[in-house]
Amino acid sequence: MNGLSDLENFYALFPEPELAKDLITILEDYRINSRLKAEYPVLGVQITEMNIHTVSKRPSLDELANDKQRAVELIAQRLIVGTTKEQVAGNLLSTLEQALSLCQPLSSSHADIHETARVAAELYFLIDDLFQGPYQQLDHFSAPLDQSQVNKNIGNFGRTARKISEKLDSEADKSPPGDAKKANDFGGVPSEDTLRELLRALYKDKGIKPKAVESQIDALEQNRVQAYLSELETLIVDENGLQSERDTYLYPEWGNDINDYRLNWSRIRELILEGGTDEFYKETIRKYAGQIKVIRREFQMLRPEGLVKLRGQFDGDDIDLDATVQYFIDKRLRLSPSERNYVRTENRTRDIAVAFLVDMSGSTVGSTIQCEKEALVLMSEALKELGDAFAIYGFSGYGRENVVFFVIKDFEDSYDLRVQSKISTMTNKQSTRIAPAIRHATTKLRRREERTRLLILLSDGKPLDRDYYGSYAIEDTRMALKEAQRYGVKSFCITVDREAAAYLPRMYADSRWVVIDDVLKLPAKITRIYKRFTT
Repeated sequence: MNGLSDLENFYALFPEPELAKDLITILEDYRINSRLKAEYPVLGVQITEMNIHTVSKRPSLDELANDKQRAVELIAQRLIVGTTKEQVAGNLLSTLEQALSLCQPLSSSHADIHETARVAAELYFLIDDLFQGPYQQLDHFSAPLDQSQVNKNIGNFGRTARKISEKLDSEADKSPPGDAKKANDFGGVPSEDTLRELLRALYKDKGIKPKAVESQIDALEQNRVQAYLSELETLIVDENGLQSERDTYLYPEWGNDINDYRLNWSRIRELILEGGTDEFYKETIRKYAGQIKVIRREFQMLRPEGLVKLRGQFDGDDIDLDATVQYFIDKRLRLSPSERNYVRTENRTRDIAVAFLVDMSGSTVGSTIQCEKEALVLMSEALKELGDAFAIYGFSGYGRENVVFFVIKDFEDSYDLRVQSKISTMTNKQSTRIAPAIRHATTKLRRREERTRLLILLSDGKPLDRDYYGSYAIEDTRMALKEAQRYGVKSFCITVDREAAAYLPRMYADSRWVVIDDVLKLPAKITRIYKRFTT
C-alpha cells in the first residue's frame, strides 16, 4: 500500500493528475445534484438558483490559460446550470457537445462513483487529444458539504424522529390501560424508522424541513402529537399526481394554497396542427401588403453584415498598418503614441431563437384569434427576412390532465406553404391553462443553442380552466415565467384584456408585458415590440 486513497491513486494514473481531479469533482457534483433534484424537487429549485449565482461569478474564459482549461470550465458550467456564462467559440462547441453526450449516463439513478470515474477517463482523453498546453487546476465550483450547516438549515431526520417517538411514548405511558397502543393512521405507535421515512417524504415532496416539524412538535400538547402526525401524513397521501402516458409530458403546478409544487400535476398532449387552405394567409398578405413591405425593409436593415473588421483595437488578429505608421510618426515627434494598433475580425451574427405561444382558448373567438393569426403572418414574413430561428405554438385543452399544445411551426420547420396553411386553420378551442404551455415551450427553448432565447406569449387575458382560476392560476402562471427566467429564457407577454390592470403586474412580475387596448392594433404592434426587444 502506498498510503494514498483510491481517488488519489486514480488521479495518479494520468499524466496530468490535476485535470483528472477537476473532472472527477465536476462530474460527481453533477451526478449528486441530479439525484438530489430527482429525490427532492423543492430542494432542486434551490440548488438551481444557487448554481446560477455560482456560475455568474466564474472568471471570464479569456482569463484562463488555454483551451484545455476553457473546455473543462465550459463543461462544468453546462452541467451545473444547463447553459454557459459566455458564448462558446466554434473550436470549443463541438467538443462541448461530445463531452455532454458522454456525461448523460451520470444523470441515471443507477450511476455511482465508478461510473463517474469511467466518464472522467473518457473526457480526459477527449480533451487531451484535442487541446495542447499544460493544465492548471480551476477554482472550485463547490465547497465540501458541511453537515453541521445542513443540520442547522434543514434539521436532522434521525434526531427529530427520536424526539417525536419519545413524546409519543410519554403520551402512551399516561394513557389508560388498553388505550396506549390504540390504532391510528400508522397502525399503532410508529417506530423511529417509520417516523424518519415520513420526515424524508415530507421534505422530498413538500419541502417541509425536519426542524420545522420539530418546532411544531415542541409547541404541541402531548395529546395533540398523534393528530398532527396524521395531518402530515395526509399531506402526502392525498396528493394525486398524474401517471405518465405515451407521447405526453408531465409538469408540476405551483399551488399557492400549499406554497409548494404539486408534482406531475398537469399533462401536455403535443399535437401537430393539421393544415388546410391557405386562403387566410393570402388574404392577410393582401390586406397588409404596404405594411409588410415596410417591415421587411426595416428587418433587412437589422441583418448582420457577416465578418466585420474593427480597426484601432488594443489587441486583435492582425496589425493595423495605418495605425502602426502613425505610432512611429508620433514616437519620432516625441508625442505619446496610441496603443490601438491592431485589427480584430468579428463575426457579426444574430444569435436568437424565439417561440411564439398563442392562446387558442374559447375566449379568443372572433376578432382576437383572427388578429393573433394576422400578427403571426406579419412576424413570420419579417423573421424570414431576418433569419432568426423561430417556432409557433398554440395551446388550449380542458383540465389539468388534457392541456393540448399545438405545433404550428417547430424550429426545424421551414416557413413554407404547410406552415402558412396551419396558421390559416388556427381556431379557438377550449380553456386557458397557460402555465403548463409556458413550461413546455420553455423546455423546447432550453434545447436551443442560441445565446438569446425568447418566449412571446399572445393571450386575451386571465388563465381559466376547470378548477383553475383566480389567484391560484395567476400564481402558477407567474411561477412558470419565473422558471423560464431561471433557465435563461426571456419572456414577453402581450395581452388584449382591457381589465388586465388588476392582475397583470402580479402574474407577469418576472416578464416584460404590454396591454393592447384594441385587438386590431396587435398585428402592427408585435413587429415593433420584437424589433425593440431583440436589438
